[in-house]
Amino acid sequence: MGGSSTYAHPIRRSAAISAAALPRGSWQAVGALAVLCSGVAMASFPRAAVGAEQQEWQALGIAPLAGGAATGARMAASDAVEPIDFVPQRRTPPVIAAAPMPASPPPTPQRIRGRVGEGLYWSLRASGASPDVAARYLAALATATDVGEVSVGDNFDMVLGSHGNVLYAGLERAAGSDLQLVHWSQGGRGRWIDAAAPDQPSLVARGSAWPVAGRITSGFGYRRHPILGYSRLHAGMDFGAGWGTPIVAAADGQVVRAGWAGGYGRQVRIVHGDGLLTSYSHMSSITAEPGTLVRAGQLIGYVGSSGLSTGPHLHYEVRRYGTPVNPLSVRFGSVQMVDNGVGKAVRARLQALLQVGVRRG
Repeated sequence: MGGSSTYAHPIRRSAAISAAALPRGSWQAVGALAVLCSGVAMASFPRAAVGAEQQEWQALGIAPLAGGAATGARMAASDAVEPIDFVPQRRTPPVIAAAPMPASPPPTPQRIRGRVGEGLYWSLRASGASPDVAARYLAALATATDVGEVSVGDNFDMVLGSHGNVLYAGLERAAGSDLQLVHWSQGGRGRWIDAAAPDQPSLVARGSAWPVAGRITSGFGYRRHPILGYSRLHAGMDFGAGWGTPIVAAADGQVVRAGWAGGYGRQVRIVHGDGLLTSYSHMSSITAEPGTLVRAGQLIGYVGSSGLSTGPHLHYEVRRYGTPVNPLSVRFGSVQMVDNGVGKAVRARLQALLQVGVRRG
């Protein structure tokens, strides 16, 4: 045969002719159609079965469940597995009834003594008294004296019960009469009785108190305000005390305010009889609740510097029918008389409490 000829598959040739006949802009559509057709063809092919070994490898892999993960599948036994004829059972140890723990002896009373330094509260803390115990001691002391009158060099003494409650609160003064306060319960009500004068047939317990253990830094009257810069009536007294020093109610009454009061900062107000009201300002925190009844010496908050204040202190006011009066001119306490029978019992208990912490030998 003369000449050479090239054989072309009719389908490929027609496809080539058709492709050549298409305009240049239609190539993108042809490509998309080819990819779609190949995907359909691949999906129609039968899939190879997955063997047991491959399934085990899939179980060891990390993959989402949607991707065919088989995590947690049971593994097939390999040649390393050796069958055994007998499996021993684990023996359960016998239950032994626990012997009851011996009852711990009740805690013995504790005694804390020390000398007053720059401040009574911090002297108590330095001697080992917790903040709660120190506040309870101050509350007891406040029923018989003005806490602000405690001087540097005085000696304090207290006996604590099993739950940290103060059973005895004593104070030896360098100038003035000593105090020996015994907590006495009668008729379901507790009170503090001063047993410092055993020769007297009657014992007394007063109810007035300074609201904080600290010295007076500013008295009642007109003065130049340290922040505002002009003279005006200082309607109360300022007590210098460290941040967090306990503040107690000066007398029995009802709390009518406990919250923020503008320039006074955090403030508590208590109403008493005869039109008297006391207020306690610039607190760091408040423990009293509005509407509650409080006793003289009861904790109502802590010293701070909130509101218009240049440093931690307590601003204490007394008002009679709304008019500020000098707190030094007001006495809230009432005198309670104790009969001779109770007096003897109180003195006997005092002698027992004073033996706590005394070495014998």
